[in-house]
Amino acid sequence: MLPLEVLPFSLNSPQRNMEIDIRLAGESEKRGIFHFRWYGWRGLSLSFGYSQKHLFETYGVNVPKVLRPTGGGILIHGWDISYAFTTPSGVFVSVLDLYRFVSKIFVETFRSLDVNASFSRNKKGDYRQRVLCQLVPTFGEVVVGNKKLVASAVREFKRGNFLIHGSVYIAYNPPLAGKLLKTDPEVLKNTVATLSEVGLKKKPLMEHFEENLRKGLKERLKAL
Repeated sequence: MLPLEVLPFSLNSPQRNMEIDIRLAGESEKRGIFHFRWYGWRGLSLSFGYSQKHLFETYGVNVPKVLRPTGGGILIHGWDISYAFTTPSGVFVSVLDLYRFVSKIFVETFRSLDVNASFSRNKKGDYRQRVLCQLVPTFGEVVVGNKKLVASAVREFKRGNFLIHGSVYIAYNPPLAGKLLKTDPEVLKNTVATLSEVGLKKKPLMEHFEENLRKGLKERLKAL
């Protein structure tokens, strides 16, 4: 039997979502299994990468905010669906290895649903140095045209187990996003691709991704 536990979709506060992701990462290592879940956020909120701790503490905004256990920049939540995938040690050899694995499954899933997703070829964007996650897709990220379709971040823990989580936007409001991110909304208009824009509902995406994840994971484990 495939050692993958899929949790039901849940809607939680920002803090609770991050607590669940961290807990699942620990359980994956302890029990030697994989966890996957889709989830949502209660109302608008912001998440910050773990390297943005100072910015997180000083950033003035009138919505809830949370510090992620993973890297990257600021993300808006509430207009998106998020995912988390946790692994035990010994299956993926690096952050990049896991990132490529999950991104490939996203591309395959979107293409099977007639969305022309691909991997970004942009080598100029430096994900680690950007305050905002969505301004410029970096090399290998899942995009439609030049717009980011999936925003993901990975964390490797001391024992070699991993957490990767991220978001896919259902819709996006550039004027409000500009206020929350303190950025010109005109700059944000052409940075994010949404499910509404590509004509896709969240349920087919969720179901097809889970199916492809199971297939990809089986192949991965057979190759070990």
